[in-house]
Amino acid sequence: MNSRIALALVAMLAPAALSAQSNQDLQKQIEQLKIQLKAVEEKAAAAQEVDTRLTKVETKVAGDNIQWGGDLRTRFDSTQEHFKPYTQFMGFYQNPGYTLAGFNPANPNTYPFAPAFQSVGAQDWTNSVQWSTRLRLNMGITINENAKIMGRLVMYKVHGGADVPTFNGTPNTISTSFTAGQTPATDALLVERASLVYHFNSVASILSIGRQNTSDGPPFEVREGGERQATPQALAVNATIDGIGWKFQLEKLGLPEGTLLGFCYGVGYESGFGGGGSVKSNQTIVGMNFTNFNGTNPSAITPVVGNIGPLKDTTVLGAMFDMPLLFQIGESVQSANLYLGYNRMGNMTDIPFGNTINFPIPGQTPSTQYVTATANLGDMDQFTATWKHKIGDAFTYFVSGGYLKSHPNGQVSQYGAYWTMPAALGGNQIQVSGFGGLMGDPTKSQTATAYYAGMRYDPTSTFGMGVEFNHGSPRWWTYTPATGEFTDKLGARGDVWEGYIHWKFAHNAAIRVGYIDYKYTTAMSGWQIGPSAQPGQNWESAMNLANTPMLQYAYPATVKNFYTSLEVRF
Repeated sequence: MNSRIALALVAMLAPAALSAQSNQDLQKQIEQLKIQLKAVEEKAAAAQEVDTRLTKVETKVAGDNIQWGGDLRTRFDSTQEHFKPYTQFMGFYQNPGYTLAGFNPANPNTYPFAPAFQSVGAQDWTNSVQWSTRLRLNMGITINENAKIMGRLVMYKVHGGADVPTFNGTPNTISTSFTAGQTPATDALLVERASLVYHFNSVASILSIGRQNTSDGPPFEVREGGERQATPQALAVNATIDGIGWKFQLEKLGLPEGTLLGFCYGVGYESGFGGGGSVKSNQTIVGMNFTNFNGTNPSAITPVVGNIGPLKDTTVLGAMFDMPLLFQIGESVQSANLYLGYNRMGNMTDIPFGNTINFPIPGQTPSTQYVTATANLGDMDQFTATWKHKIGDAFTYFVSGGYLKSHPNGQVSQYGAYWTMPAALGGNQIQVSGFGGLMGDPTKSQTATAYYAGMRYDPTSTFGMGVEFNHGSPRWWTYTPATGEFTDKLGARGDVWEGYIHWKFAHNAAIRVGYIDYKYTTAMSGWQIGPSAQPGQNWESAMNLANTPMLQYAYPATVKNFYTSLEVRF
């Protein structure tokens, strides 16, 4: 009986025992899983820590791989301008004495139109206080042992100045890509330089693609007291240009170390983007029609809508030769540089596309307007040469020269004044005045010259002084919308003197004080175009500021500019 009871009890308690044993095993498995999970979590945390450390290292390496530098300039200008008397051109009106029988193309008095103008006396303009700030950030990124990226961002702003200044007849009052960072504009950072530079060691050459180093070229580094900043000479090009350049190192040919022969290609105007190249015909307001204007009824003056296009791209093909020299005369170590340059500018236009205010219609309510090229005017050859010579550590001088030759194609800018000819003379609408053709002559090749010289003396490592002079002939033009001064001096048709002192009062900090005296002889300085002379007139005489010329916009005869600036490099 007892055995039966014992067996019954065993049978009853067996599942409970087994269940207890299973729970113990399960608990052990759970504990083991917890241990394994903790190990996995620890491994994951360790991996995350390693990844975080690697990310920090990679970020630091990338940051260290970008070399930053730049300069900050705050400048004060005080300027006086003098305008000689001139005749302001207002357009043309019907000549009351005109008869078809008496018309003689050689005699302007018999034309069916007569000029409408007003005499403007001498004027003096003063801007005694003008402040500006320019920030330039230089950036270099090393990709590998052969490749790097070079860039420069620029903010250049007149304190309280308009983002797009009112057009006053000078090309640097039009906001275009050429003037990015070179003329005062907005407080935005603009890309002045951005290019990939690749060294082909096998053929001793350097390739550059992108927005090129084409501003502040030699010999500007003499005045700035620094190193060379760009490839083209300042007397040839000082603007923002996109393109490609290839330089070849010539040391293996027996020439001095650092000698370079380079070729470049750039685009000055892309007609297919916002221009007239992608359509057969485009239109814009390009002038005013004075057909019914009699001198007293301005309401009879009506806008003229002109056809634009198709246009071709404006291109630049260039070549350069740079040769550094190092030699000794007596006890003095001498260093010198010879720069030679040539540019062929093809299919040049009258104006690049951009924004301006109150252009091209004088007297209308000022408003921001879009302007674009209206015609390809021809080609131009540009030659420049510069000799820079440093004697010891204290004295440097330079001499630059430039020569231009135009190849016009007979076309003229559509911007200007228009006249509808009588039916007996064809009835066609023709341009009788305006911005004109290439170098002021749409049919004949013209030439122009300029020279630029200067010296700098540094008696100590912290103090320097210098003087510069440049002269441009009546038709002179150079690709320099601005050079950081109050107004561009290298494009002047006339004489410009500049004197300055430069004092480094602390590490990488300096004060510059200077004076620039401009004496213009001819109107249209800075333009590659110009109105044609009237029949029987000599162009140089007609545009001479001393001869009370007929102009659509006033041009100063003299500019006196005193400036001082605080310059910090970092």
